[in-house]
Amino acid sequence: MQKSTKHKLNIVIGAVIALIYVLIPIDASPDAVPVIGWIDDAVAVLLAIANGIIWGTKLRKRKSKSAETTE
Repeated sequence: MQKSTKHKLNIVIGAVIALIYVLIPIDASPDAVPVIGWIDDAVAVLLAIANGIIWGTKLRKRKSKSAETTE
């Protein structure tokens, strides 16, 4: 598997896992608890965003390096 495909796959898997975690009613802390229940959902979404940023940055760097070497 190529590195760029691996990076894209990591971004998609992270987003899907976060989406499933937010949508499924079973949480680490229930949403019935007013503030604490929402914090774990927010953390899951923020981790997915951070994952996308990290892997997206690595993908862009790898693409720019390969573009430099082909010139």
